[in-house]
Amino acid sequence: MKKITFFTAALCAALLVASCNKPCDCEEAETPVTGVPGNIIPLAAADSLYKNYGNSRVSLIEMAENITEEGDTIPKEDASYKKATRAVKISYKDLKEYLAYIEQQADTAGIDIVELRVYFGKYKNTFKQKNKKGRATIFLNPAAEFTLADGTKDTVSYAIVKGTDGKKRAEMVGKILNPKEGEVGLEEGEEIGSQSGNDFGVIPPPYSDPNDFQ
Repeated sequence: MKKITFFTAALCAALLVASCNKPCDCEEAETPVTGVPGNIIPLAAADSLYKNYGNSRVSLIEMAENITEEGDTIPKEDASYKKATRAVKISYKDLKEYLAYIEQQADTAGIDIVELRVYFGKYKNTFKQKNKKGRATIFLNPAAEFTLADGTKDTVSYAIVKGTDGKKRAEMVGKILNPKEGEVGLEEGEEIGSQSGNDFGVIPPPYSDPNDFQ
């Protein structure tokens, strides 16, 4: 009986080794090739959008921003002249890390991200980074579908709140920042996990590359 058991075990081991050494006929998984996304626009259309903004907004912004406290206009050649923000840049690596983070946080809170919203903002004139003082910028925030008090549904930006029990949930930003009368905001001891992303570079300065949008 012991001999049969030993023979059986040896045969199984041999078959296992043989199967491991046998070349695999299956193809390695490849990254699927997708079609052109629906939000891709022609390059000429992108250039037109950029120029339209420059022609209709930039001069108005710079006119409003370059006024002294005494009401005098700051000339363009002056070192303190503020140029309008024409673009905001973020490294591709940082963007992927941000997207991965908000997806991971959404999973822990049991909520599905419906939108990624891009909000316009402006740095204060007292901002610590000199090249960003008083400049326009953007910040990102994910949005999800919430059921409102009246039973209707709406897609709203949110933050992740960690309760005193350690569990996470998504809360509409308005409920956290400006709770309505009679509405319960956060409880003592709860932690707010912001999902807002910023810290982007602003252009200009410098912006003199003839190979970019002009």
